[in-house]
Amino acid sequence: MKKHVWLIFAVIVIFSTVFLLFNDKNSYATGQDAAGEARNKDNRPYESDNEDYAVVAEKLIDVPAICQYPELPTGCEATAAAMVLQYYGINITAEDFAAGWLVCDAGFYSINGLQYGPDPNEVFAGDPFSEYSYGCYAGPIVSAVNKNSAQCRAQKITGESLETLCAEYIDQEKPLLIWATMNMKQSEQGDTWYLQNGARFTWIRGEHCLVLVGYNEDHYFLNDPQSGSTAAYEKEIVEVRFKELGSQAVYISKVNR
Repeated sequence: MKKHVWLIFAVIVIFSTVFLLFNDKNSYATGQDAAGEARNKDNRPYESDNEDYAVVAEKLIDVPAICQYPELPTGCEATAAAMVLQYYGINITAEDFAAGWLVCDAGFYSINGLQYGPDPNEVFAGDPFSEYSYGCYAGPIVSAVNKNSAQCRAQKITGESLETLCAEYIDQEKPLLIWATMNMKQSEQGDTWYLQNGARFTWIRGEHCLVLVGYNEDHYFLNDPQSGSTAAYEKEIVEVRFKELGSQAVYISKVNR
């Protein structure tokens, strides 16, 4: 009788172990956490080129995805612009855009104990080829395209929701540069300096430029210069980060000649 009891006990243990291992394997393959949300092993949203990708796009524009590293450690804006220009058939690299098109100013200096520096709304603050730089907002990207390209035109868009922008642009196969934060983390107040006109300026730490290329019911799809691939982020968090960066976007269009 005891031998039968131990045999039954052993079968139960083996069955339970196999069941748990199977479930664990499935959990890893689908990349879902305890809440059922699609995540990879680094706790970031899955990227669209992952074979186990768990989020399917309803609308997705085929825009080249380019990585800013290692050449442009702070050049996400130039990299995002190059992605869209290449989408329109313009033969330009992110490095070409940063070195030849984008106006940069690393002129930080002190007067009477006050720190002065460039306006990121007018120029790139620093050098995109250096990791010790800041970046720029929409204005310098628009100026760079309009001054240097005979085939494309750029315009700044502000104050619109991403939902509206998707209906007006993404649905029409028109990708957009948008400003949010790296990995969609909470933005923070960064360094502060004075502009030449005497205004006090505070940089938004975590600033990041990406290309909006698609969406589904719950996610926005963005080409991320950090990874050089397409990532899906929940709509709600992207809208929040987009607003934190001033709800600014850039639309680049091909000029018909």
